[in-house]
Amino acid sequence: LRNNIPRPDLTGMSQRIRDDITEVRSGLAEKFVMVVGKLTGLERRIEGLESSGAGDNDARIRKEVQELKSKIRDLTAESSNLRERNMSLEMDQMDESLALNTVRITDLESQRGPRAQQVIHSYNGTLLWKIESYQRKRQDAINGVKTALYSPPFYSAQYGYKMCAKIYMNGDGFGKGSHLSLFFVVMRGDYDALQTWPFQKKITMMLLDQGNGDHMIDAFHSDPQSSSFQRPKSDMNIASGSPLFMPLDSMNNRQYIKDDVLFIKIIVD
Repeated sequence: LRNNIPRPDLTGMSQRIRDDITEVRSGLAEKFVMVVGKLTGLERRIEGLESSGAGDNDARIRKEVQELKSKIRDLTAESSNLRERNMSLEMDQMDESLALNTVRITDLESQRGPRAQQVIHSYNGTLLWKIESYQRKRQDAINGVKTALYSPPFYSAQYGYKMCAKIYMNGDGFGKGSHLSLFFVVMRGDYDALQTWPFQKKITMMLLDQGNGDHMIDAFHSDPQSSSFQRPKSDMNIASGSPLFMPLDSMNNRQYIKDDVLFIKIIVD
């Protein structure tokens, strides 16, 4: 009987483990390059803001970016051991922090930059978000280089709620790998003390058809019991929306993507 006991394929298992480690290391290398590049870009933008008049927000953002840079140095030094999977998680968390800082800096630039370079914000509760280089960004999401994108902020009124959208090009949660995931985010704003909390609005999220106008639409009312719609205690509340917004294999059925560009529209009323 002993001779009939199946033996594990140790050679195959060993090769699979080696392949997994190689794949993780390759992904980490791409993430290191991507994050360091973004850090450099953010530092340059901060220097530009400081030259036009430094403020507390600038100093805070600079400190956070420097801390992220120090963390990356530490992670690089540890890359020779076998902690790649934990490191990958840390890189994802830092990428999220960088995305938040990018939104903050874009906001500061819109307030301080030369008029011709200012970001034009919407103050009527409507966001029209143009996402270029769709194929590259989708591939970055598949590779784990950058899984989520944030839109520029928009507002319910000139002195109203501050909000943004968040998209996962390769899905998130239940939709990971199969769907485009789209979310709505309530942000901390300068006039939150004047707003009514919890946030109670209807949110309509749209992926625009650039041909026949056959848009993909999902609408919901904010849940007053959800932490996503309470007054923000940090820069952003937890996102709320649809992890199963659009099947990825249906993206090319209509003209949702045209010239490698897609448009997301959010209406808050």
